[in-house]
Amino acid sequence: HTLALIQRHVDDPREVHRLARSQERELRTWLYRPPSGEQQDFGRALERIVAEVEDSHGITIEVVIVGECALDERLAATLQAAREAMVNAAKHAGTDSISVYAEIETTKVTVFVRDRGRGFDADAVPEDRLGGKESIVGRMERHGGKAFVRTSPGGGTEVRLEMAPEMTRA
Repeated sequence: HTLALIQRHVDDPREVHRLARSQERELRTWLYRPPSGEQQDFGRALERIVAEVEDSHGITIEVVIVGECALDERLAATLQAAREAMVNAAKHAGTDSISVYAEIETTKVTVFVRDRGRGFDADAVPEDRLGGKESIVGRMERHGGKAFVRTSPGGGTEVRLEMAPEMTRA
């Protein structure tokens, strides 16, 4: 089925690339991931979000996940903040790839979303532009986590998200 779609879009390299990445993801999941039970895991949920953003925005996202833990409400907020960071990079960075790295430890989950695109002057963002402030930083703070944005014009952007899973919170 995918090969037929690729043949139909042979004149659109971006669409061919998107289809190939999607098929590669499915094949890797089938080969390397045992079927999961009812419990949702943070890493698998992050991989699904990466796939959705890749497919929606036609961008390559390289993802590395170290560790695994159950998904809880705080970590679900972290996933949504990570999605927003990926979408912002896909829309505004002016690059064709993004890197996502997640490190899942017993007491903390950290997610980095990085692009090597155009970056921006954080101090020049108008006050009425609340996307990153509310969808990333505000969301993390409302759920007890932290978000850090490092960027500069021409220097790309890195968003770091830190959250303690519910079971480790006092």
